[in-house]
Amino acid sequence: MSQTSNPESLEGLAVPSEYFPIQRSASPTPLLSLNRFPQKQENKPSHTITHGENSVLSLACSDRYIFTGSQGPHIQIWNLITFQQEAVLKGHLGGVLCLTLSNDQKMLFSSSGDCTVRVWDVDTLKCLYVIQVCDVGDLFSVVYCDELDTVYIGCQNTSILRFDLSTKENHQTHNFPYSCNYSKFFDNIPPTTNACEIISSVEEEEIDAKICAEQENVCRYEVHDCMIYMNSHDGYVYSLLLGENKDGRILLSGSGDGDVKVWSITKNSMELLKVLKGTDAGILTLAIQDELLFCGAQGGDIKIYDLETYHHIRSLMAHDDDVLALAAGDNCLFSGSADGTIKRWNKTFEILNTYKDHTGIILSLTLSPNKSLLISGANDQLIKFWDINLTDDNCQEAIIPETSDIMLYALKKWILLRTVSGKPKYLEECFRGAKFLKNVFIQLGAESELIPIATGQNPLVFGKFNGISDFKQQHKQLNILVYGHYDVIDADKTKWFTNPFEMTAKDGYLYGRGVTDNKGPMIAAICAVSELQQEKKLKANVSFLIEGEEENGSIGFDKTVEKFKNLIGEVDVILLSNSYWLDDVTPCLTYGLRGVILATIEISSEESDLHSGMQGGAVSQPLNDMIQVLAKLVSEDNYVLIPGFYNNVRPITSYEEQLYERILELNPSKSSETKEKLMSKWRYPSFTIHKIDVSGPKNVTIIPRKAEASVSMRIVPDQDIDDIVKSFKEFVKEIFSELRTKNNLRIEINNKADWWLGDPKNQYFKAAEQVIKQEWGVKPLYIREGGSIPAIKLLERNFNAVAIHLPMGQSTDQAHLNNERIRLKNLQAGKRIFKNLISKLSEIKKEK
Repeated sequence: MSQTSNPESLEGLAVPSEYFPIQRSASPTPLLSLNRFPQKQENKPSHTITHGENSVLSLACSDRYIFTGSQGPHIQIWNLITFQQEAVLKGHLGGVLCLTLSNDQKMLFSSSGDCTVRVWDVDTLKCLYVIQVCDVGDLFSVVYCDELDTVYIGCQNTSILRFDLSTKENHQTHNFPYSCNYSKFFDNIPPTTNACEIISSVEEEEIDAKICAEQENVCRYEVHDCMIYMNSHDGYVYSLLLGENKDGRILLSGSGDGDVKVWSITKNSMELLKVLKGTDAGILTLAIQDELLFCGAQGGDIKIYDLETYHHIRSLMAHDDDVLALAAGDNCLFSGSADGTIKRWNKTFEILNTYKDHTGIILSLTLSPNKSLLISGANDQLIKFWDINLTDDNCQEAIIPETSDIMLYALKKWILLRTVSGKPKYLEECFRGAKFLKNVFIQLGAESELIPIATGQNPLVFGKFNGISDFKQQHKQLNILVYGHYDVIDADKTKWFTNPFEMTAKDGYLYGRGVTDNKGPMIAAICAVSELQQEKKLKANVSFLIEGEEENGSIGFDKTVEKFKNLIGEVDVILLSNSYWLDDVTPCLTYGLRGVILATIEISSEESDLHSGMQGGAVSQPLNDMIQVLAKLVSEDNYVLIPGFYNNVRPITSYEEQLYERILELNPSKSSETKEKLMSKWRYPSFTIHKIDVSGPKNVTIIPRKAEASVSMRIVPDQDIDDIVKSFKEFVKEIFSELRTKNNLRIEINNKADWWLGDPKNQYFKAAEQVIKQEWGVKPLYIREGGSIPAIKLLERNFNAVAIHLPMGQSTDQAHLNNERIRLKNLQAGKRIFKNLISKLSEIKKEK
């Protein structure tokens, strides 16, 4: 990844007048450096997961997973990269109150209201064994000492349990607890409720736990009386924490009695060293940072002790309600409270940031192993992820580290720009979007420039990554062109649950206008090529041609490509990703698109708008004429009556028949469809009436002087687009003439784009098929689509090249609709697919 030494040069250059009518010396939203970009801390989560109907009581995070526990009996596992649920661990019969991982992240320990601790294998996600104890109430806290191979458990009945795993076989049992406590903690707690009071009210329900447990093939071990340290406190033992100081290995316990106790621990013993006397405020959570002990208390204070001297240093009036969760990072502390806020404290106990996005009580906090993410859980049933990298603890300037996800960072910035084509009010913002993309190319190691189209139209953005030079000398190098667009459809904020022009991450999906159509796939492709270049594995020349008028019919694209053909250079393969899977499960390859003719039929009178009560029946009415014309274009059974409309449709081949059969066989969501229905949508022409507009006031008594209908025709291989246009115009004129009306007819062809059909059997499609199967584990479906992308056939024809269309999004992405989204997993997979496909294609030697 190239690092530009002069950030000011990236803010934007003076714009030549032929590029754009408005002069601007710099973009108001410069990209600056993608590697290290200082910005104000937004205090907004980078992602949100909906947990379900239960409050999030406990969290643990490994390099790969985030584990969550709630008042429900199951542990949910989420992928830390895609934020999608990976698995559910079942076995507990009560709420999961605490989760903790071994230092090597190979074992997960869960304590529950069912009087058991379960030990899980993190790799296989199977329960290894169960540690059970009776008559101690809920197990609020569990910690594991790797060096001593010992588990410590904090209990509701004020006791602490110690269980040596190395001797567990001596304590195997076949007896099962006859009852368990179902924890109702934090269930629908309003933010104003005192959380400590809720903790002390627990409902007990009788349940036949033996029947449930006998269904598992899992060893169970019993904590004997000699391992139970009764009356360790005078209140519930809410929190346990391992540490080390001059006294060696220590265990710290916090309780509802307000005390913190320090215990010396060895392989076979646990002895009380010190009691850190508190007040009436119960200690609910503990954390250690730089030999300081932080104690979150009922009422909102954080008490701080020196672990070397055991002296009380100070108390912070941190929150307005109980401090229920603490997490210690590098040189900072995070506190979560029943007041709904999370606060970040520096080493001098000053507040750096306040995070408030939850709508309820903060119940749990944890940090990712690399300390780049803070993860919070609350009784609003949400899990939130916060980017927490700071340049300095005394500064509220955040920084994006070199290890951050450049793809998501750039996409987030790009979504902020409202690059809506076809509307003059967005003209300048579209240009800023183009300049932003140019800067992305430059900072990721490509050459880039803007290609003007015409005054008032959005420029093309051209970027080129050159293949490694030593490969050029030994092989005939492939030239790949990636096509896409940066313009989007407008969005109505009132109909979205998020701001459409601000990327929002929720439940493993990214929401925002353009995330799937087409900014997300383009950023993924650009980052894929940049990574290949940085790894010195780019063995092909890869160019990008990204337009800003695709949603507006690709106005001027054909003439501009022809004019700048020498700049674009030689092209052998064209790649694009501007469509979607058939469902949300099965990857696809698109090999065909219908063409389109967009037309307007206008019927008008030389009269002005009239009153129906005064002139009705005495004049020819344009709207009546329009209805009669449109009615004669299509029959009652939806057959298009335009002469020759179905001529020259390419016959179906046996190979294509097999492709349809596989779609219906492997695509469960299409089980209700037939092959004929799919073919009607994909490979046969169609005629659509989109809308009828009328002039004059929108009044039921008005005879409008003009009626205007918007229609479209989809055409297919091997139809001739000009022949269809000619036949359409002649037939409409013929129908209109038969009306013998005094009104006038005007037909306008607004835009037209030819059909495209690829060859699924060629070597480039087969290469794409292989990399998609490698990524998703299943051979992709070959599909056609009813929509149109004007640029594909034009580019194939201009460069005598083969186009490959790789859908990246799912069928539910809502492109062009409210709440447009793309699954993060798909975007990440799409980047890998582009990366692997370019590597695979580069090995295909060009024929001379």
